[in-house]
Amino acid sequence: MALAIAFIVWLIVRGGGGSSSSSTTTTTQTPVVPAIAPRLATVNELKGLAVKVGHPIYWVGPQPGLGYELTRTSSNRIFIRYLPHGTPAGAKSVYTFVGTYPVAGAYQALKALEKQGDTSFAVPGGGLAVYATSSPRNVYVAFPQSDVEIEVFDPSAKRARALVASGQVQPVR
Repeated sequence: MALAIAFIVWLIVRGGGGSSSSSTTTTTQTPVVPAIAPRLATVNELKGLAVKVGHPIYWVGPQPGLGYELTRTSSNRIFIRYLPHGTPAGAKSVYTFVGTYPVAGAYQALKALEKQGDTSFAVPGGGLAVYATSSPRNVYVAFPQSDVEIEVFDPSAKRARALVASGQVQPVR
């Protein structure tokens, strides 16, 4: 379990799980919460966690042939990673994930990155997506009036952008 958490931290630090937005946005002051080591989860468990944390948890919906790995850090960053059926939680392979992060003024933070030259595009539902050309596999999304930043990562930069542009980034319902 510790290796899986270390892997996610490594992704964030090296740019595979974070772009310039992770260094310029401000995480909201959230209390330290019990971390959830990577584990397989059901849709009902994801819904229950969203109620417990008091804000939406985002994903790109059900994907054929894939299950859900749930991870939560002590700073309340929540990751849903899509794993091929039969893949154990914590597997080291790189797969699509959606991260939900508490960030004060998330939409305004992404607007600032857009002004600094990061690439941006509109998201269905009035949102904004931003990614750095140095890490195009990580697309960050926020909606107006939200204190939640969403990260969509895919091994393919083109697919990461397509998932966001298609409007698939939605709260777990």
